[in-house]
Amino acid sequence: MTAPSLHRRLLLILGGAVTLAWLASAAFTYLDTRRLIDGIIDAHLEESAQILLGVLDQSAAAPRLVATDPDKPLSTRLLDRLPPGQPPGFSDRVEGDRRWRVFAARGTSGQWVEVAVRQEVRASFAARVATHVLHPLWLALPLLTVLIWGALRWGLAPLDRIAALVSNRGSTDLDPLPEAGTPREIRPLVTALNALFARIAAVRERDRRFAADAAHELRTPLAVIRTNAEVALGARDPQERREALDDVLSGADRATHLVGQLLALARIDGAALGSRSPVDLAALLRSEAGRLAGRAAAQGIVLRLDIAPDADGAGAAALSGHAELLAVLLRNLLDNALKHTPAGGMVTAVLARDGAGLRLVVEDTGPGIPARVRGRVRDRFFRAGPSGGGAGLGLSIVDAIVDLHGGAFELADRPGGPGLQAIVTLPRG
Repeated sequence: MTAPSLHRRLLLILGGAVTLAWLASAAFTYLDTRRLIDGIIDAHLEESAQILLGVLDQSAAAPRLVATDPDKPLSTRLLDRLPPGQPPGFSDRVEGDRRWRVFAARGTSGQWVEVAVRQEVRASFAARVATHVLHPLWLALPLLTVLIWGALRWGLAPLDRIAALVSNRGSTDLDPLPEAGTPREIRPLVTALNALFARIAAVRERDRRFAADAAHELRTPLAVIRTNAEVALGARDPQERREALDDVLSGADRATHLVGQLLALARIDGAALGSRSPVDLAALLRSEAGRLAGRAAAQGIVLRLDIAPDADGAGAAALSGHAELLAVLLRNLLDNALKHTPAGGMVTAVLARDGAGLRLVVEDTGPGIPARVRGRVRDRFFRAGPSGGGAGLGLSIVDAIVDLHGGAFELADRPGGPGLQAIVTLPRG
């Protein structure tokens, strides 16, 4: 079902309100006029009776009954006494199918004068007067409807203009809408639309850069895989063929790792941490370290965890966040440290409370990162050196996840020797 337009809705609301006000005014006018006419007629009846009594008191004629035609609107009669049950003064009486408003008064001679008017005459007279008073309103109601319609058209013209600007735009036109001259009531709508256009433009630019970066980064490992596959196909020596196939598998592993990193980065870029849940960071750190323990042992590296008592357990180490993304953060920090630590070295992960949050430090005994490039290693696809053959995305992913959780991420030299410290501070709320 199509919703009515804003013009029609406002016209119906305002027109209905004016009509209700008109009906209330008409009812009040009729009732007030009726009350006023009733008072005037009652006063006229009393005055007529007093005049008749004055005439009769001055007359020497004997008392007699005088009756007027009951079909006439006004009736006057002289009585020796009132009918049973009729009080002096004003009263309402029914005779046959006629309803009368009666005033009865007694003169000094003892005679009674009764002056009456039919009730329908009173009602008809009041209705005619009220209708005459309401004539201007009958003319004003359609005029008000036209004026309301014109006022709505004029008042909603800026909204129609904004709607036309949006509807006439192409799919690639994300320029902000003009806010100059926009009424205050619809300015929040224009501001929200401009913010939406800016977000869409940012998403498009991010997707464009992601596609370009992915194509660029995947070109090299795929070319290496193809080259090694061609070498394996053309090799006659089994050893040479074996080495070429090993290189193909190694290149496939690197390409798989790169695709995984790219997908993780795309998922983080498009994420909004709306639905949070408690995450036991200490348990998550133990899990990720356990997955990499075999690799560390194979490389001759000691992987050590140091979880402070005040940060251990689901209650103490619980963060409100995204468990899957936090696991990616821990995995990338540990993987990066193992990748750049030589055999015989050590990688240490320390988790402790830090005020209202948690502080994670991943430390390695590798060559570290020179201070001159430390500010750029969090840029996507930047490599500080050839070591490890990575894609240059690990620290970018860590930085994005930390930012999504409202935390802080910094790199520093390892105290007391060569190596690097990756320091992450995450709020608990």
